[in-house]
Amino acid sequence: MIVNEKVKLGKLEVNLDRLAEFIADAKKSCYAGNGKKDRAEDGSKVLTFQGEDFHYTDNYDGFYQAPGSEIVRWKKKDGQRIWQMSYSGGMLPIYEGDEKLAKSTFKFLKEVLSQVTPERPFRGPAGAEDSRFSYSDILFGNSSLKRFSGREEIRDYQVDEKDPRFCKLVFSQDYIGGLIIP
Repeated sequence: MIVNEKVKLGKLEVNLDRLAEFIADAKKSCYAGNGKKDRAEDGSKVLTFQGEDFHYTDNYDGFYQAPGSEIVRWKKKDGQRIWQMSYSGGMLPIYEGDEKLAKSTFKFLKEVLSQVTPERPFRGPAGAEDSRFSYSDILFGNSSLKRFSGREEIRDYQVDEKDPRFCKLVFSQDYIGGLIIP
């Protein structure tokens, strides 16, 4: 991140460092932090986080595949939209229906997403692993809050019981987003 870079979003002037810090805090407090989930009228799940200058909403639906979006607004839940990220993906189709694997995978995903930083506020770190899973997050092109895209993947070392050294892809998700410039 560029220290103290400010951008004009219509009449607003937003400090990108403060925005990145807020997004990282919101993600740690919401999905990664097992934040309180509300239900939208359509039945989807909604998590929110309020800061001094920003309001964050994460809205998604589904279990094995759970597309959604994260929106940051100025000051309050109905304030001007200033940043948005959409994501889509989930368990690979071959593993849909394997609730035990999905729950283990999502537990690991939450642990990884709790490591989000202001320098990389999109999803998790570039890489992480534990005794069972490995996580990678690849940013395509620019890694700026202004405009970005990426893909995260989780591989499981235990899926292939015949050869435990083999690590199979079980989860993938693509994301894209950036600033909203009126």
